[in-house]
Amino acid sequence: MLCLECGKREAKYDGLCEECFLKKVKFTAMPKYLEITMCPHCHAIKLGSHWEHVSLEEAIKKIVEKSIVFEHEYDSYSYTIKHGEIEGTFDVEVEIEIKYRDLKVKETHLMEFHVKYESCPRCNRFFGNYFEAIIQLRDMREGEVKKILDFTYGRIEHYARKNENLFLTKEVEKKEGWDLYLSDKREAKKISKEICHKYGATLKESPQIAGRKDGRDLYRVTYAVRFPPYRIGDIVEIEGNYYVVEEISDSFIRAKDIKTGKRRNVDSKKHRIKMVEKGEEIESAMVIYSHGNEVQLMDKNNKIIEVVSEIPVKDGNSVRIVRIDDVVYIVP
Repeated sequence: MLCLECGKREAKYDGLCEECFLKKVKFTAMPKYLEITMCPHCHAIKLGSHWEHVSLEEAIKKIVEKSIVFEHEYDSYSYTIKHGEIEGTFDVEVEIEIKYRDLKVKETHLMEFHVKYESCPRCNRFFGNYFEAIIQLRDMREGEVKKILDFTYGRIEHYARKNENLFLTKEVEKKEGWDLYLSDKREAKKISKEICHKYGATLKESPQIAGRKDGRDLYRVTYAVRFPPYRIGDIVEIEGNYYVVEEISDSFIRAKDIKTGKRRNVDSKKHRIKMVEKGEEIESAMVIYSHGNEVQLMDKNNKIIEVVSEIPVKDGNSVRIVRIDDVVYIVP
């Protein structure tokens, strides 16, 4: 069969010879003008309806690939991209190699790219002081505020690595503690629970309506994290007995009886735990003599103290002591 166009050569492709086929058929088409939308703050790039943190080169590649229009069937294709400095408006050359049956065809497209700047939703929220939750840190002791804040910042950074919409909008120091404003209430709840678990704090959740969107109420939530009066190393009273606190969680404490040295797990929600003395205020004394349960100590004022204790001690060692109702106890 001869070519339908020239009638001279064999028709090999869609009723046409190779020469007439290549003159008549274009495999691809591309627009002359394309845009890249970039956030001026975080440099995220809008690809379709989504914002992604990719390089400009990667963005150009994705935009080019989505913009190729195929106007004829093909077996496979590949392409290369050439461009100059990416700034403002710049030119891009796309060379596409198409394989169709036994043909290899190269088609070149020149287009003009324009960089357009637009704030992404995250930066709009960030610079607009957007927040969904407040973590209130209350009843912190002097000297531990930095440690608790550093732990909280660390957890925010941890979750922000997985959720780019999470950020700390602002922080406010108050007489009663600190208020941390966060952009995501779900992540704020996770962080509040982790603080409670680590420090034995209690959590109170208070939602408030902040507006409506698409017919639904929008809520902001305050997570009040209230720290207990005791810490690890403190002396507490539980059911008339005295303990040194060794471990704290959001539901129990592990403590050691200062009389017997025996450990006990205590449900902090079911038992009244009374603060007796802070760990950093417990005084030291020197063991002068010990025999069985009888121990002789010298306190910081060089006063001799007679103590009956089940806690084993050695002569010459330094021990910690606590005075409760005129009775001196050696702290295990």
